[in-house]
Amino acid sequence: MSRSDEFGFAEEGGGRRRVLQIVLAAILVVTGVAGVLVWRGQSGGCGDRTPVTVAADPTIVGTVRSLAEIAEDDGCFDYQVDEVAGADVPGRLTSGDDKSPQLWVADSQTQARRVSTQVRKTPDYVTESLASTPTVVAGTTIGPLASWVDVMKLPDLRMGSPMETSTGDAPIIGALAEVKAGRAKSSELIQALSVLAIQQNNARPANDSEATRLNLANVEGIPVVTTEQQFSQFQRRHPDSALTSKIPRDGTVMLDYPLLNTAGRGSKAAAADAGEELVAAASSERGRAVLHGASFRNPDGSGFSDKVTVLDSGDAEMVDKTLRQWQVLGIPIRTLFMIDTSGSMRESAGSSTRAQLLTEASMQGLKLFPNNTQGGGWIFGINKGGPGQDWKELLPIRRFDAASSRGTHRDDFVAEVTRAMTEDLGGGTGLYDSVLAAYKYVQEGYDPTYSNSVIVLTDGRNEDADSIGLDELLATLKELADPARPVLVLTIGISADADADALEQIAEATGGSSYIAETAADIQSVFINAIAARVQAARQG
Repeated sequence: MSRSDEFGFAEEGGGRRRVLQIVLAAILVVTGVAGVLVWRGQSGGCGDRTPVTVAADPTIVGTVRSLAEIAEDDGCFDYQVDEVAGADVPGRLTSGDDKSPQLWVADSQTQARRVSTQVRKTPDYVTESLASTPTVVAGTTIGPLASWVDVMKLPDLRMGSPMETSTGDAPIIGALAEVKAGRAKSSELIQALSVLAIQQNNARPANDSEATRLNLANVEGIPVVTTEQQFSQFQRRHPDSALTSKIPRDGTVMLDYPLLNTAGRGSKAAAADAGEELVAAASSERGRAVLHGASFRNPDGSGFSDKVTVLDSGDAEMVDKTLRQWQVLGIPIRTLFMIDTSGSMRESAGSSTRAQLLTEASMQGLKLFPNNTQGGGWIFGINKGGPGQDWKELLPIRRFDAASSRGTHRDDFVAEVTRAMTEDLGGGTGLYDSVLAAYKYVQEGYDPTYSNSVIVLTDGRNEDADSIGLDELLATLKELADPARPVLVLTIGISADADADALEQIAEATGGSSYIAETAADIQSVFINAIAARVQAARQG
């Protein structure tokens, strides 16, 4: 039998033999191509491909994924790009090497410095700018804008929380540059900051985002601070929109989207190489097309739309100090009020009782908190929540403007505190166990977009013989402290009978403040001072 017969072909001359030769040749070609592909992926200087995790700001995550595809085609890394809001980054960076992102694309260097300071790390930049976009003001009826101070005074202005997006910082950075250049006074900036913080905290919705604000501007015509990139993308999705965008005559602030190496020690070098390949992808012709297609500019501000004047706000230290002050004012409060309902609260205090003083002061103090404050209430004494539990929940932590059967959660708060300070009084003071439980409760439900705290109001000292001691409480609070989930304890001692020394140590262990108040006026001023102290701390930071 001939060789061709072994394969089932009759010897018919060249016909089928040529077919077989063609098939064999095709197989060799395909095998050769596959070998080249395998060699490229495994042998050509790469070995096994290395996975790398990337956290990216929501406004650029889609673009980073496209850039990662380019980098994967040209390099040896496989990128997993996750969307992570700025407020969630500290938690990710402190979650352990196996869970932490190895690279992070922030929306600005100011955000990168803020987060790095919070988690007690030094920013490690692969590049200080992967892309850029200028800050703009969008609306339907925006007149000429001379300065960012003017922008901050616009009626009904909306802008993002400084914890979540750098568009929440941009007007302040722009105004700071105007103060530096002598075009605005420092007093004007401080005044504008205070007014803007109250307005933002009273108006900012629970589902706040860049898209939500632009939709609000489109529907209601109110001005919003956004970026050229976000505005351009919104206009593409809504071609019939009446929105326009403007930049103040003085100039604007750029969001520069830095890429940082956030890897643990074991994968630091690999992350650096992966970051460099991502930067190279962004700098390539394909990468530039991706950036411009997503309405981003090149790092130097070119490549999309007209040239803009970029404001110089001064050195980073001054910028960060001013932004800390703004963040203290502009970040809403999430707090648990701990109210002492021990029997000693019935004791006289002038023409009333301590309970009545606290009730009156609390009603006035509650008015100081803006609508987007999240507040909850516990009472404490000894066994208030049953045998062995010194605390009891009055109200869960909710926004003060959340609807309720009485009207709002703020209305519920007033009613429940008033009732508790009449009906729930009695027994001793179980201070230490209650403080620890409250601290854990607030930390477990930590909201990174809020300033999280516990406010303790008490007229006594720990009287629960079965509770932990002060030293153990302080040690436990320090052990539980998490830079990615900071919780402050503010203590307010009512009357000279309060254990001022213990209250001060408890507050100090968490970075909080302590006060002693002996009259209703004192207690009311304490609420004001507690808020003012947040600003003062920021100024000195």
